[in-house]
Amino acid sequence: MSHPAEMRVTYLGAFPHTVVAAVIWLASGILGQFTSTTGTILFFLVAGFFIFPLGEVIRKAMNIPNRLSEDNLLPMLFMWLAFTLPLSYPLIYLACRHEIRVFFSAFTILVGAHYLPFIYGYKMPSFGMLAITLVGIGTYFGLLHPEQFAIPALITGSVLLVFAFVHLLLLKRYYHER
Repeated sequence: MSHPAEMRVTYLGAFPHTVVAAVIWLASGILGQFTSTTGTILFFLVAGFFIFPLGEVIRKAMNIPNRLSEDNLLPMLFMWLAFTLPLSYPLIYLACRHEIRVFFSAFTILVGAHYLPFIYGYKMPSFGMLAITLVGIGTYFGLLHPEQFAIPALITGSVLLVFAFVHLLLLKRYYHER
């Protein structure tokens, strides 16, 4: 089994982790509609640290076996890739320091770009579509509707949820055909 195939099988094409991320984005969008901007952003940033651990809880609850070979270095690549998000917080701050309402738009662009290496790591071109969609959403709201604070979070969460299930269906179809 190739290293990307091992990743696809072990992590279900990132399904559990993407579901957790979607829920955090949706919860943040709802909070952003009814609570303070600062509180919403703090919730989002803190909750984001739990995406991988909660995704792993879901994966293990689904009884998905670990199919990663010892020589597969892709999990290390994804660990370093995960660090790019918190290390980009200064960039998000700089983008938002004069207009905090573009926080979710800016973060959507960042997360979209972060999904590009998933194309290689999982050998799933659908991650490219996810990346382009998220960058488009963030750009659209950031440039044309910067007054919208929470709507980009709600849309991003919805897109992530859709793609989580698209990836799960693609995997089922892929492995059913084999």
